[in-house]
Amino acid sequence: MINVIIVLAVAAAVLLAAQRYLRTLRRGGCGCGCSGGGESHVTRPTVADTNEAHYPYVADLTVEGMHCEHCLAAVETALDGIGGVWARASLPDRVRVLSKDPIDRASLVAAVESAGYHVAG
Repeated sequence: MINVIIVLAVAAAVLLAAQRYLRTLRRGGCGCGCSGGGESHVTRPTVADTNEAHYPYVADLTVEGMHCEHCLAAVETALDGIGGVWARASLPDRVRVLSKDPIDRASLVAAVESAGYHVAG
């Protein structure tokens, strides 16, 4: 009898979570925890040196899971935290990384994954 109660409780929790997730997707959110993709208060990181000539190294990444401005800002912030790097993300999954020093792909992947996303390939 207790097993039936536990199974019903777990099933109810799963149904409630699925309903909330679907409601977020219908409102334009991506499920990343934001309330929608069109919010104006999203703060993208600012980089002091935006002269592309100062960044001789370039890497293009495909980042899975970015769906809104919040996602883009999170990935850019994580990558911009690496010294000498300037990242520019765009939907649906492109990130261009400019660097003043030779690029260590492993550190870029680690930064993206620390933000909760995955680099494809």
